[in-house]
Amino acid sequence: MSFDLAVWFESERISVSRAAVTYERLCGGDLAGAGVVASEAVPAFHRELTGRFPELSAGVADGPGPTGSPWTARLDVSAAHVITPMSWDRADATAPEVVALAGRHGLVCFDPQADVLHLPPALRGTDGLSLQPCVGLKVEDADLDVIERALHRLSEENWFLILERRSGHFLQVGHGPNAGLATGGFAVEHRDGAPERHYRCVLEEKDQVARLFADYASGASGWSVDTRWDRLF
Repeated sequence: MSFDLAVWFESERISVSRAAVTYERLCGGDLAGAGVVASEAVPAFHRELTGRFPELSAGVADGPGPTGSPWTARLDVSAAHVITPMSWDRADATAPEVVALAGRHGLVCFDPQADVLHLPPALRGTDGLSLQPCVGLKVEDADLDVIERALHRLSEENWFLILERRSGHFLQVGHGPNAGLATGGFAVEHRDGAPERHYRCVLEEKDQVARLFADYASGASGWSVDTRWDRLF
């Protein structure tokens, strides 16, 4: 089983649910049903991608070594899309490069493992939020659905999540012993620019954390959760 990413062109921002349908139809070979259209950006992306990470062939070995291919099979390619099946042990290093390269070519990149759509700069909002999970890929211009799904995946292994608006402005959460808490607790921090405006609270319920992240994402002037915030610096 491989870690897959799918890349194609969209002229307008689409929903994650629509991207999931497109991906499923591409996997089934139904390009017409997927609604993808040929774009010069797709073969350009493919050329640059395979220049960096060659396709599997008789002369290119796969495997964990730095010179091996990260792919588990030949890429699924048309004039309108590319699907990259990579090995899980190479995904941490390879997947962020695939996402970044797709963005530079103006293409969307769908991650079916996390149900996340990565948008190119032209389709992002002007004041988008970046979401960095402990496990998984950074998401630029994350919407509330993506944020909520990431929060509900928090665990003692996947223990932190950072939502950043711009430099020095962020909300983050750490879960359990890795965050210095008893099992089940959540340490939430927010910073509004200057170091002296860095605060922390501890919550017991994941739903409380979700409400704080929703407040931050919406730009609310206050918090919907009644809690004590302690200044850290």
